[in-house]
Amino acid sequence: MKESLLAELEAARLTFHALLDSLSDQELKQPSANPAWTNQQILFHMAFGYFLIPSLIGIVWIFGRLPDAVSKIFAGLLNAVTRPFNAINALGPQGGGRILGRQALGAIFDAVYALIVELLRRLPEDELRRGMHYPTRWDPLFRDYMTMAEIFRFPMIHFYFHVSQITRSSV
Repeated sequence: MKESLLAELEAARLTFHALLDSLSDQELKQPSANPAWTNQQILFHMAFGYFLIPSLIGIVWIFGRLPDAVSKIFAGLLNAVTRPFNAINALGPQGGGRILGRQALGAIFDAVYALIVELLRRLPEDELRRGMHYPTRWDPLFRDYMTMAEIFRFPMIHFYFHVSQITRSSV
């Protein structure tokens, strides 16, 4: 399972860079198909899915060792604060997309990618089956219960979900 995840992560990394490199400076600044963000901001949002993975892996590592009811309560608490999460999730890319240019976004993405790969390589294979409950109201791609393998896969699913929102100049 690890080798498959590593191959998927690398393919998504290459796709991210190909997409980032294929957009002109003008296209990065133009509105995306998501009315809240420009193309650059949505790229930041897509990359942010990767930025969260080291923390999410740590959370699964802890909660996956506790009784199932504990992560169910935790997920319920997180669902209760969906509104503030959504506000941060909407505003974060607006700021991050303005602050980070093409090179900085690509470099940060690669640094986080390297950390994710290192975490995956060090993790014993059987840990990938460990899981916990997740706040299903935070993201339509979250399921009630997710394994660590699914958490490693999440940023790729999230990335490909948003790819179609990138717009191109009609020149």
